[in-house]
Amino acid sequence: MTALRVFLLLIVYASTLHGQTDRTITKDSIIKLQVAAKKLSSKRKFSKAIRYSERALKQATLATNDSLIAESYCTLGIVYVHMRYKERAIENYNKAIVYFTKKNNEKRLMQIHSDIGYYLFKNEELVAAESHLQLSLELSKKFADDINSIKPKYHIGQLHVIKGAYEKAKECFEKVINFCVNSPDYPPNADMLQGAYYYSGKSALLQGKIDEAEAHYKDAISMCDDSHKEHLELLAFAHKDLAAIYAQQGKKRLELEALAKHIESYESYNLHKKEELLSEIVLKYGIDEYEDRLETIEKDQEDKELYISNYKKLTTIFVIILVVLVLLTGVFYLNQRARVRTNALLSGQNKQLIEAKKQIENVSKIRTNFFSLISHELRTPLYAIIGMTNLLLLEKPEKFQERYLKSLKFSGEHLLAIINNILQMNKVEASKMEAIEENIDLRKNVKNVITSVNFLVKENRNNIDVKIDQKIPTQLLGDSLKISQILFNLLDNAVRYNMESNIRLRIGQIGETNETIRLKFSVKDNGLGIPQQKKHVVFENLAKGIVLNENNGYLDLGLGLTTVNNLLKVLKSKLHLRSVLNRGTEFYFELELRKIVGTEVEDEIEYENKTYNFEGLSILIVDDNAVNGLLTQKILERQQIDTKVVLSGFSALDIIEKQDFDLILMDMFMPKLNGLETIQKIRENNNNIPIILLTAMEISDAYSKVVDTKISGVISKPFEPELLYDKIDYVIHQSNEE
Repeated sequence: MTALRVFLLLIVYASTLHGQTDRTITKDSIIKLQVAAKKLSSKRKFSKAIRYSERALKQATLATNDSLIAESYCTLGIVYVHMRYKERAIENYNKAIVYFTKKNNEKRLMQIHSDIGYYLFKNEELVAAESHLQLSLELSKKFADDINSIKPKYHIGQLHVIKGAYEKAKECFEKVINFCVNSPDYPPNADMLQGAYYYSGKSALLQGKIDEAEAHYKDAISMCDDSHKEHLELLAFAHKDLAAIYAQQGKKRLELEALAKHIESYESYNLHKKEELLSEIVLKYGIDEYEDRLETIEKDQEDKELYISNYKKLTTIFVIILVVLVLLTGVFYLNQRARVRTNALLSGQNKQLIEAKKQIENVSKIRTNFFSLISHELRTPLYAIIGMTNLLLLEKPEKFQERYLKSLKFSGEHLLAIINNILQMNKVEASKMEAIEENIDLRKNVKNVITSVNFLVKENRNNIDVKIDQKIPTQLLGDSLKISQILFNLLDNAVRYNMESNIRLRIGQIGETNETIRLKFSVKDNGLGIPQQKKHVVFENLAKGIVLNENNGYLDLGLGLTTVNNLLKVLKSKLHLRSVLNRGTEFYFELELRKIVGTEVEDEIEYENKTYNFEGLSILIVDDNAVNGLLTQKILERQQIDTKVVLSGFSALDIIEKQDFDLILMDMFMPKLNGLETIQKIRENNNNIPIILLTAMEISDAYSKVVDTKISGVISKPFEPELLYDKIDYVIHQSNEE
């Protein structure tokens, strides 16, 4: 019994020493209490936040530290602001002002007067708000470079708008905009700059300055992020005012678009508000209530432990422990039931997600098939248009007719480029595009690209200056087609949107290893250029796959630039931009290509210098499109090739039984019996006649479909006649060698 009493006395003594240690006051402990109180307040745990704030104030008072006392009163003011107890909030802020004045801390005085002024402004006490904001504004002159110095100008500008002092408001917001744009300390996720543009537009609108208001509203909208709650409210107001402006101007379509965006932003903002309100209700009537009960139990437990002074209270301790165990068991049981319900709910949601994933994959497959089909359907008539135009140009037409025919050919080839761009975008989005490695002659590629845009260059009276570093090898390994597409789209973009301009293409070597060479490609024009504040918009929209088109003449970047961006991602590179307003724009990128090891590859013979000997050659053309069949026939007849055209797979099978041919040109898509099925039936009859597949599909898609088919090659429509001649020559000679 004596030993038990000594043990209890030691426990009481240790507790006393521990309590004395806890009372040691440090500056860090006070600051931690203030920070914890602010966090608890933001989570709406107000009772604990007030207790922490008052404890911080008490310790700061014991330490006689006026700065910490002032900050503690500020913390209490913040808590009461969150609780919407205006009088207590202002009372504590005023006490903080007394201590900061005593310490002559003008920077904190500036911030507090600004906070009080804005709080009173939000509560529609305009006179008192203006008094505090004016004090803050006066103090801010001493801290011109501080980010907080701009807040009183912003808030007092809002006050001037409410009071109708629009010129004063405009002056305030101009200072805010200038500070935010030029200050490196202005945080990118803040919303003061967007708000300044919006209220500038509001002031201009209320003064009847419609054009100025419209410009400011558009600036505000362009800088807003629709994932930011405060930005959503600003977007809703800006679109609403824009709709009013368009209504005054009689622009009905723009008015309806602005109203639709207003409704969309306003509904998203209301959804955020509802979610916040729901969270507040849950916190206020759910979690806080439970935590308050828990805190009460803990406090009672502490009080009881203080009164345990002898062994007689041990029985009470055991009873309390037993009760706690029972409570914990009950809580554990309830928690398990909740977990079972949650698991059941998650299981159901997982099934829904799996089903949604299947639907998305199905939609993606349908979309891919649609793009392949629409590409084929568009290429088929384009083959006839471009091919017939080429044939007419070879007939030596009149000069005026030649100009029309060249325009027609250019338009057809441009439409084909657009179709290719759309297909490339679809492949990138479906993650089906990969970089390939093949022999590439950069100088030849550039020559072909320049030829492709030459007509438009002459039309717009432009000039293209090309310089390729002499150190770059003639032959390298890389993705020749993608590099050509990138250069074509960049040059086409520069030529299309500049008149009487000098355009410069540069390819330079910037690095080299034993196996690779690093090149920089640059396309520069001396046209309008892109404004500084719009440059980030270019790449933000290209990253999202959005086609840019603005009415001010600076940004009209179509599918071509989006295609360039997508292709460079596949090649593991990135598009860069340099632009000066009214002085021009430069797009550039870097690529790493592999060197060719061993013997240099011989230069290919240029098509225009190559001759063919097709004497006595007989070719069967199978195409369900009579116009395309006729066109292919005319192209072959220019080389004195005997041809026969049939319009279906069945007709092809019949005529092969009766007549011998040296080669078959087979269309892929035909009704009833398509090209692949026809080839399969020909091979079943042990007929090994060479077959070249002519298809309007994109070439890589076509190869993926005929990978197991015994054919001699694939040519994608539309094509240059020389490409077909070269393929026929290769296949016939290969067949003769075998």
